[in-house]
Amino acid sequence: MSLANWIEPAKPEAEAAPAKREVGLPWCEKYRPTKLAEVAGNPAVIAEAKKWAEQWVSGKPKKKALLVYGNVGTGKTSLAYALADEMGWEVIEMNASDKRNQEVVQQIAGLGSQTRSFSGKIKVILVEEIEGLSGVSDRGASQALADVIKNTAAPIILTCNDLGNKKLSGLKVHCEQVQLRKVAAGTIVQLMKGILDKEGCKAEGVSVLQKIADNADGDVRSAVNDLQAIAQGEKIVKDGSVFLEQRDRPIDVYKAMQRIFKATDYKACRRVVWDLDEEPRNFVAWMDENIPVEYTSAKDKAAAFNNLSRADIFLGRVMNRQYWGFLRYVNDLTTVGVAFVKEKPYYGFAKYNFPSLIWKMGSTRAKRAKQGSVAAKVSPVVHDSKRRIIVDYLPLVERVFEKDKMAGGAMMKAFELEAEELEFLV
Repeated sequence: MSLANWIEPAKPEAEAAPAKREVGLPWCEKYRPTKLAEVAGNPAVIAEAKKWAEQWVSGKPKKKALLVYGNVGTGKTSLAYALADEMGWEVIEMNASDKRNQEVVQQIAGLGSQTRSFSGKIKVILVEEIEGLSGVSDRGASQALADVIKNTAAPIILTCNDLGNKKLSGLKVHCEQVQLRKVAAGTIVQLMKGILDKEGCKAEGVSVLQKIADNADGDVRSAVNDLQAIAQGEKIVKDGSVFLEQRDRPIDVYKAMQRIFKATDYKACRRVVWDLDEEPRNFVAWMDENIPVEYTSAKDKAAAFNNLSRADIFLGRVMNRQYWGFLRYVNDLTTVGVAFVKEKPYYGFAKYNFPSLIWKMGSTRAKRAKQGSVAAKVSPVVHDSKRRIIVDYLPLVERVFEKDKMAGGAMMKAFELEAEELEFLV
């Protein structure tokens, strides 16, 4: 006799089978929406996604892939499956756990995008977490996927959390982009009410569900998981039974700087960078730009910049030696090293600025790319480094062109320069 027979009376096999399949099933999967009307929040985005899908019925849309992006738990996968179900499409999924190198993408996505299923249904290719296309195992996958999108005969849906990821630059231009924003707490409360009704459970009051929704911070999956942990097997969920740990969530750089500059607790200040989704080098630039904005005392500024400069030294050693243990010193010096050197706290609002260094690097990116392209062709001819060519040689070449415009022909021939590269020098 099985353990289940000791816990509850035996049932006929025909009735027991469905219940058995649902044992331990996460509620976020059990109640995953199957129709677009069931997807929580973002009605305008859902309508936009449906409009894109309907273009496949009348012909082909200009952009053959739909890129759905947004924070974790906002319903990107749910939207993709609900859309496919409503359109009568069959989903072929490639997720982050799959090997997704160039060959695999071409075989699976390429083949699937050119054919229908055995049942005659249109296939839709779903590629999840495309910002994860990196490293040796995924080499060439991003370009292969872009090629598949350009030549596809069937719809493709991509999902990602961070649209600003530079790995996606070659894919975004081929995609219709829709953003799922955090779902409002009130919408999450209504969703949880419906789940409890189906589970034969009730909440003691709206405040019980409101606590769960507020703690989820727009993440529907987190809210449903918390609800299941608290309510599964219960008849009534009481206010006193709701104990939730604050979830670790990424914060933006403005909020991070505010927490550091206004910090009064040493440990909390150190933890700020743990929740920050920003490269250490970029964050040093943010702090460098805004220390003078926050601190008015010359002594406080000097002490803060001293610690920030030491952080920059350690960051250089991290990059040069590839010893990431030094990162702990970078984190401490950019947080508590800046926050706790001031002689007195600074109250009031400070308007933080975008780093001028990052802005200048972005505005000169095209110029630097041209410089690098020219230097790469000149380097093997003159037997010198690209860096020295950019710093020492190119300014001299520009002066030569000022005096003799006809010198370009000889340079093009000697260094095999393209016309646009020569035009850049002139």
